[in-house]
Parts: sequence; C-alpha cells; structure tokens
Amino acid sequence: MTNPKKPKKRPKSWAVLSGVAAQMGVSLYFASRAGKYLDAQWETGRTFTLIVLILVLFANMYALVKYLDRFNS
Repeated sequence: MTNPKKPKKRPKSWAVLSGVAAQMGVSLYFASRAGKYLDAQWETGRTFTLIVLILVLFANMYALVKYLDRFNS
C-alpha cells in the first residue's frame, strides 16, 4: 500500500510577514549602528549612516520582493 502524500502545510501569512518585518527592522538597526560607527571613525557627519541605511533598505526590499514572489507561487 502506498501512503498518499499530504500537501505541505503553509504557515499563516501573518506569521511569515511579521517575521520578515522583524528581520528588516533588525537589519536596519544594525545598519544604523554600523553607519554611526563609520561616521565616528572618519568624522563624516551622517554620510556613512545614510549610505549604509539606503543600501540595506534596497537590499531588504529586493529580498522581500523575491521572497513574496516565491511565497505566492
């Protein structure tokens, strides 16, 4: 006898999206800390903080779009 395979259970969408939001928040926090550290080392005002935050924000948005594309498929 063969066992019929049960379809995979998908996690609730609210749980997945809250995890993604937490991941984005944590990564932006660490990007802010890294930018402030670089600004303090090279005395550049807020230049590195803004650059690092923008780069991490774009990386997060790219990862979110890729994840949601895979999640909705």
